[in-house]
Amino acid sequence: MKTITRLLGAPTASAAPEGDVTAQAVVRVRSGAAARGDARLDGTFPWWVADYGSGYQDAQVDCWKDGAWATGDYRGNRWFRAYVSHTGNATQWAFAHSSYVTDQSAVRGCRLVG
Repeated sequence: MKTITRLLGAPTASAAPEGDVTAQAVVRVRSGAAARGDARLDGTFPWWVADYGSGYQDAQVDCWKDGAWATGDYRGNRWFRAYVSHTGNATQWAFAHSSYVTDQSAVRGCRLVG
């Protein structure tokens, strides 16, 4: 397992080597975070992670992906693909910026398609 350390004392994110799979890892995604179709900032933002009163959603996490640099609680380019309910009244797989994901688990890197 590799450990990725963020600059400037930001939290540490664990990641399994690409291709390794951990079964049904669960994370907490902050309500109000953007739920994106990809780890990009351009044209992939359909909804917000829904708030059911606790401020977070427990969500299955599938994989991580390094994509667009963004600043949330800290600046980084790591995104997690999580199964979240969003403000479009649906539950689906979406990318959330790592700074809005707590209890980060070791998961595989997302496989590139195409």
